[in-house]
Amino acid sequence: MKLIYKYCSIFVLAATFSLAGFGQENYFDSLLIEEVKVENPIYKPVVGMAAGVFNFYGDVNNNYRNPSMINPGGKLIISSYIDKQHIFMYDIYVLFGELSGNESGLERNLNFSTRVFSMGANLHYEFAHFVGNKHLTASPFVEIGLGTLQFSPKGDLEDENGNLYVYAPDGTIRDVGDMIIGRDFVYESDLRSLDLYGQGNYSQFGVVMPVGLGLNANLSKRVSMRVGTSFNFTTSDYIDNVGNKAGLELKNKRPDFFNFSYLSFHFDLFSEPEYVTVEKMYLDFEEDDILMGDEDMDWVLDFGDECPFTPYGIEVDTMGCPLDSDNDLIADYLDREVDSPENAFVDDYGVQIDEAELIAMMQPGEAAPREDVEYYLAMMRESDRIVMARPHGVPLKFKAFDMDDDDYLSFDELLFGIRQYFDFRTFLSLQDIYEMMEFYFIQD
Repeated sequence: MKLIYKYCSIFVLAATFSLAGFGQENYFDSLLIEEVKVENPIYKPVVGMAAGVFNFYGDVNNNYRNPSMINPGGKLIISSYIDKQHIFMYDIYVLFGELSGNESGLERNLNFSTRVFSMGANLHYEFAHFVGNKHLTASPFVEIGLGTLQFSPKGDLEDENGNLYVYAPDGTIRDVGDMIIGRDFVYESDLRSLDLYGQGNYSQFGVVMPVGLGLNANLSKRVSMRVGTSFNFTTSDYIDNVGNKAGLELKNKRPDFFNFSYLSFHFDLFSEPEYVTVEKMYLDFEEDDILMGDEDMDWVLDFGDECPFTPYGIEVDTMGCPLDSDNDLIADYLDREVDSPENAFVDDYGVQIDEAELIAMMQPGEAAPREDVEYYLAMMRESDRIVMARPHGVPLKFKAFDMDDDDYLSFDELLFGIRQYFDFRTFLSLQDIYEMMEFYFIQD
């Protein structure tokens, strides 16, 4: 029976701690879930999309630059870090859009429009590393690259009826009735095949070197934004169909180039996360000596052990004290007479003595030593305790948990009381809960 009480005590203690989760059923499950920082995450390429506008600089330019003359364009980008320190990044890009120029005046009237397509790679560097924080929300960047360029200039030389435009000396376009008309801005003529200036069958391919700068902003861990502009220097002077062999007065002798200003968004869809959620099979925690310690290893935890220094291997009761079969305050392992009569006076070895013999042991005319008096009083108190230790009926303050009203506190009723305490549904204190547990084990 003592062994059953011992394991019941352990079970009640475990139940007590399991109910301390403020009513959350999944409290302990949450302790098994942990977010762990990935030491060396694998970074995969980042996908980006950009929208922007082109400006052309060559031999045929717009008379006036205004927003209505700007040509739209787009860019697809795949980016990835080159080094482990994440200082440099490379961009593989595809650039596409339209370039145009419309020049009119007294001396000449020229126009062109061409679709451009470019593929290449950039070396990208952000100054976040330079200033000592590569995780800045926003940081400037520079880039330089190399790519290919494909173009095919067309001209608006004919009206909607297929008639060539006739330019008057004042630079206006006149019809057969000498009325001023306007262009339809339909670029229908292949300028290279017409060979208007004797330039021959020039190449419509070239090399381009983009040089850019801008600002990068991290919108989240996986989304960033760039605002930038790139100047694309080319090796061709024929993007506008006017080159060194045109026989015209050239505005410049350098190859044509263009500018692309853009806003782009970049999405890190494939890299490993910085933190991963790990579901553990068991919980590692530091043992609290106050709550879980058992210094004398008697299977009764120290915080509830009334005899914390019991010698190893001695059988104890539910309060951690050595067994005392005859209740004479001498533990059985020290008692030479383990069946002394109830309320009998015994010596230090548990052997019965009568009251006269106890008085005779004291020296006449001298006051009884303090330790003898304390021993005598302890014997009397223990006698009273034995009578009162086995209560008949549930104490009044625990009566609310005697749900079947049988004047006996069952295990389920004890567990119910403990739950009520941790759910804050009772006025009992923690000391009252301990007393209720002790009452459970000593009740008849």
